[in-house]
Amino acid sequence: MSELQYFAVEPLLVEHIKASVEGLIEVDTPFSIESMLDNSNNAPSVSIIWYGERFSEQVGRDNRTKSIQYDQWLIVLKVRDTESQSTDTQSIRVLADPFIMQLHDCMMDFNPTLKGYGRFDKTASPVTSGSDSGFAYFPFMFEILRKI
Repeated sequence: MSELQYFAVEPLLVEHIKASVEGLIEVDTPFSIESMLDNSNNAPSVSIIWYGERFSEQVGRDNRTKSIQYDQWLIVLKVRDTESQSTDTQSIRVLADPFIMQLHDCMMDFNPTLKGYGRFDKTASPVTSGSDSGFAYFPFMFEILRKI
């Protein structure tokens, strides 16, 4: 039986983002985008959502195929701007921009130095950004190699 905890990287992600991104009101960990949207009052904030796993295959030196596992984490920036309207959303993107840059800087190649894990890499997000009368969310997908 493995000594590793399945979600061991989550508290490290929370602390890393809290320490690296200035100006956030909170960093939370809902189970889904739907749960996040139901509780979206605090902004600017970040939601960290475990999205699932991705598997790929790699051929080893002995020509045997080995399955490689990546844990996928959706990092969602949430911002609110009362000036932003459905026909003019530039102000909310201007507000989000420095937070997005800080998130990318802190997450790219983040190594939680946790036994059994590699570094984080950015990948295509399966969720698109969204907005609703002065509120917007910007999701980014990061994945980490799990070496178990």
